[in-house]
Amino acid sequence: MRPHGLDRNIPLLYLFLFFRDGQIWIPVWVVFLTVERGFSLTEVTAAEGLFLLCLIALEVPTGAVADNWGRKWSLALGALVLAVAVLIFAFAESFPVLLASFLLWSLASALMSGADMALAYDTLVAIGREREYERLAGRSVALSFAAAALATLVGGAVAGLLDIRVTIFIGAGTCLLAAVTAVALSEPRAVAHERRPGLISTVRLAFGEVWKVRDVRTVVLLAGVGVAGIEGVQYLTQPYLYARGVEIGVLFSVLQVPMMVMGVVGGLLAARVGQHANGVRLLVALLLAGIASYAMLAVAPGLTAYAALPLLMGLAACVMPIASGYVNRRIGPERRATVLSIQGMVQSLTLAGLAPAIGAVTDGPGLPWAFVASGAVTAVAVAAFGPAALARARNAGPRPSLPVFADD
Repeated sequence: MRPHGLDRNIPLLYLFLFFRDGQIWIPVWVVFLTVERGFSLTEVTAAEGLFLLCLIALEVPTGAVADNWGRKWSLALGALVLAVAVLIFAFAESFPVLLASFLLWSLASALMSGADMALAYDTLVAIGREREYERLAGRSVALSFAAAALATLVGGAVAGLLDIRVTIFIGAGTCLLAAVTAVALSEPRAVAHERRPGLISTVRLAFGEVWKVRDVRTVVLLAGVGVAGIEGVQYLTQPYLYARGVEIGVLFSVLQVPMMVMGVVGGLLAARVGQHANGVRLLVALLLAGIASYAMLAVAPGLTAYAALPLLMGLAACVMPIASGYVNRRIGPERRATVLSIQGMVQSLTLAGLAPAIGAVTDGPGLPWAFVASGAVTAVAVAAFGPAALARARNAGPRPSLPVFADD
C-alpha cells in the first residue's frame, strides 16, 4: 500500500518549479539595473560574483537544513527568502542594497538546491517508482526552462506596457505561490538509515577520490571551467540586444525566448545522445562549438550572429548532463553526490571570477571583447584539460555495467 498523499508530490513539485522559475522579470533585469537604476554592468556582475561565492559557502549548511528539518520546509523557506530578495531587488538604488538582495538570493538558492530532487527521489522510492527518477529529473529541467521561456515571452510585454518594476513585483508573488506549494508537499519517511563517515570525512574522501581518479579529475575541470565560460553569455544577452537597437518590449522578450527553448532542447538531447557517444569526445566538441559561437558574436555586426546566443545556451544545457553521466559511471554511490557537487563548485568558482571580469570589459573596451573574454575561458579549459581527458578516457577501459533505468 502506498503512503498516503505521496502520489501528489510529483505534480506539486512540477508546480513548485513552474512558480519558482517562471519569473517574468528575467528578460529585463539587466536593463532594469543598468538603464533605470544607473548601475554599471561592472557593479551588476560584481554583485553576481559575490552571489556565486556566497552560494558556494552556503551549499553544505543549507543541505543540513533540508536533511534535519525536512526537504519540503527547506523548499518553502527558500522560496519565501527568494520573494524577499526579489522585493529588495525592486527597490535597489545603491550597491549595498543590491548586494543585500543578491546575498539573500544566494541563501534562497542554496536552500532549494538539491532539496527538490532529493524529495523527488525519496518520494519515488516510497511509492515504488524509483526507476523513473531520470525521467522525472529530465522533465523537471525541461519544465524549468519552459517556465522561464514563457516568462521571458510575457515579461518584455508587461514591462513595455506598464513598468519594469511591475514584473519584479509579480515575480515576488509567484515566489510566494511556490512557498505555499512547497508546504503542501508530503515529506516521505526514510526507508533506511545508513551509517555515514560524517560530513567532513565524506567531503575529504570525495576530494581525494577526484584527485586520484585522473580521468574524473580532468573531466570535472574540463566541464566545470568550460561551461562557466559558455554561461557567461547570460550576462551579455540583454546588453547585446539593447546595444543593437532592440527596445524593451515584445521583441526584446521574443528574441530571448529561443535561449530558453534551446535549454530545453539541450537537456533532452543530452539524455539521448550522451548514452550513445564517447562522452569526453562529445564534451570537447560541444565546448569547441561554444568557442566558435563566441567568435561569431565578437566579430559579426548588428544581429547577424544572433543565432549564436540560443546555441550557447543549448550547449551549456547539453554539456553538464553528459559530464555528470561520465562521472557517475566512475564514482561509487557512497560519494557520488559530493563528487558531483565538486564539479558544480568548480563551475561556480570560475563564473564568480568571470562575471565581474566580463562586466568590466563590457563597460571598458566594449561588448565584443566581453564575448572574447568568455570564449577565452572555455578555450583555456579545452586546451588545458581536453587532451588529457581524451587520452585518459581512451585508457580508462570499458565503462562498468549499470542498472538500466529506461523502460524495458
